[in-house]
Amino acid sequence: MAMRMWVRVALCSLLLSANVVFSAQSADAPAAPAAVQVMVAGKPALSLDAKTLAAMPHEEVTASAHDEAASQWRGVKLEDVLARAGVSLDKPLRGRALASFVRVTAADQYQVVFGLADLDPTLGHTQVLLVDTRDGKPLDKDGPVRLLVPGDKRPARWVRNVISIEVVDGGTTNRP
Repeated sequence: MAMRMWVRVALCSLLLSANVVFSAQSADAPAAPAAVQVMVAGKPALSLDAKTLAAMPHEEVTASAHDEAASQWRGVKLEDVLARAGVSLDKPLRGRALASFVRVTAADQYQVVFGLADLDPTLGHTQVLLVDTRDGKPLDKDGPVRLLVPGDKRPARWVRNVISIEVVDGGTTNRP
């Protein structure tokens, strides 16, 4: 009788363990929404869906992530997206604007930051693209939109499944 009870306990434990393992393996990464939200203080939020992005001027770059073969990426310059949201980089940044930064967030809440000055053509002019195609095909698991920084030595700032882009006025943040 004691042996049967032990077998039942062991079997229940095994089933519960298997359920936890299979649940963890089948959990999907958060899905990216159909549109990227671009937020700038004092301006209405801009929602960029696939149709809006497709209508904007695109650039192509060849770049590789990690140990993958180089791919042909196609997308919109981040500075063009910011201009559409009301942040113009046509004139050199000055004063408090030099402290502003851009925060890009993924569906899984991974975030990267760029100083707005890094994107200014007269200062850093870092090339940053919001890509929507790779080798001529829409992005699958990495999209619908992915941030790409082709000049980076490693792809730590290549954000998959971008959900928001926020321009923050660094001149007004509280400092410790």
